[in-house]
Amino acid sequence: MIKSTLTLLLMVLCHFAFAQIETDRPDFTESPNVVLKGALQVETGFIWENDEQSFMSSGVLNNLSERNFTVNTTLLRYGLTDNIELRFNTSFNNNREILNSALTGGQDFTTDRVGFSTSFIGFKTNLYKNDKISIGFLGHLYIPEIATGDFAKTAAQKIAPEFLIPLTYDITDRFGIAVQYGLTWDGYTPNPITSYTLALGYAITDKLSFYLEPYGFLTNNGDELHLINGGFTYLINNDLQLDLTGGFGLNEPAPDNFLNCGASFILFN
Repeated sequence: MIKSTLTLLLMVLCHFAFAQIETDRPDFTESPNVVLKGALQVETGFIWENDEQSFMSSGVLNNLSERNFTVNTTLLRYGLTDNIELRFNTSFNNNREILNSALTGGQDFTTDRVGFSTSFIGFKTNLYKNDKISIGFLGHLYIPEIATGDFAKTAAQKIAPEFLIPLTYDITDRFGIAVQYGLTWDGYTPNPITSYTLALGYAITDKLSFYLEPYGFLTNNGDELHLINGGFTYLINNDLQLDLTGGFGLNEPAPDNFLNCGASFILFN
């Protein structure tokens, strides 16, 4: 199936103009296009994230180290119709916080959190598509009842929606751009988290592509997180793609760095 080079270039979606598989990983910009009717596509991988912070509390300097390891994040995409796909995402996380300050006697105080974090169910539809431009819409519901372990639902947590609008544009047959605007609720407050992305993709060969993506979030408490990531996707065949990416924060509230590696494949079509 012929794919839009732009989407292919995005790598997030890793779209090769001749490739059948088109994915939503590894970047943060989703593909505006849906999987084929009747197809089940699996996109899975792991993420390793580090962050170091220093802050004052009660007149004492505190040093906090965070190591977040997403052992497995999996997105299932099923083509319900020619223009609608159903989606389910889940992640198993192992997160560690290490606090060191005078309040802890100068000793490291470690807190571990392990379990499945809040998963979402949802859909994607393509709103418009021609030879150059493609626009999509995604709606998700994060279900706290699905979370387990240290991420299990709290009494105050509610089901939370998310809405994403991705757009891709082919500049040449090998170079394209994509943007995305999103609103995500956390299930605790009525104020959404606003997100933006800008992805630049280039098809180095018919199988290997590269992307660079600045992106960010305006949290519901007023913090701004700005980051950049980039990486590669490699098409093994029309039904299997590998990816390797990394990134880092551009301001203090954002994570210091992270590494993302995974694979996407079509189970049946």
